[in-house]
Amino acid sequence: MIKSVMKIKVIIAIYYPQYLKKVKEEISRIFAGKDYQVLFVSNNDKCNINENENENSNSFWIKGSNCAGEFSAWDEGYAFLKDKELLSENDIVVFMNDTFCHHRLFTFYDRVLYRKAILSCSDINILGEVNAIGDIFYINNFPLSSWISSYIFFGKKNNIDKLLPFNKTNTLDNKDILHIESELKNNKVDVPFFSRELNEHLTKWLFPSNASGWYKANKTSSAILFFKLKAIVNEKLLAYNILSKDILIEDIYEGQMNRIYNSIRYRVYHLCKKYKLL
Repeated sequence: MIKSVMKIKVIIAIYYPQYLKKVKEEISRIFAGKDYQVLFVSNNDKCNINENENENSNSFWIKGSNCAGEFSAWDEGYAFLKDKELLSENDIVVFMNDTFCHHRLFTFYDRVLYRKAILSCSDINILGEVNAIGDIFYINNFPLSSWISSYIFFGKKNNIDKLLPFNKTNTLDNKDILHIESELKNNKVDVPFFSRELNEHLTKWLFPSNASGWYKANKTSSAILFFKLKAIVNEKLLAYNILSKDILIEDIYEGQMNRIYNSIRYRVYHLCKKYKLL
């Protein structure tokens, strides 16, 4: 059981109106019986969250700027909780976007693993779904072997404070931004402070020659591609910032059986999508 002094604060970025109902249902299932509050940050004017939410002490909502997708939403949501004095030093803060239970199969077993991971949250770690490219890569000459997927991660407040803001792209040098935009027009990812291995991996993912990359590849404008790439940069910088602060990254899907399950749920989801079963 989570100690009574430990509270859970969930900040979730909402963009898709059709996702909202299931998101609310899954959050209530995951955290049932726990001392938690949830803050919805709406990044889409079409996603109308019930304004009565703010009358419920367990639930709040604010409008997000969507200047950096979920990363700006999380910054704005965290600032709101601090401004309202709703954060305590011993709190666990969970950051989600509304795809967590949509762009992959999400079952009772995922809920079990989420609850188990929250119990292992401590002063020395940040937890999430860990991904890798099978090789060491470098960010600002710092070696990494993996990163946390940005659809969910969580940690103790004292560690979260060391990582803010999550949106780092608004501090990039203009020369770097112009270079990144120029290379994108050539269907290439070349982030100056990323190593060759990581840039090559991201190029194959953002501009796939088969079905194993971004599901919206080749269907979007250059502006949307750049917006997506900024989210990718923020995601990788999140891992860099965690590890460079001597905080551990731990996997929700730790262990061979859990990794196999995680791989299978992605494959089944994409097969179902391919054959229009979802």
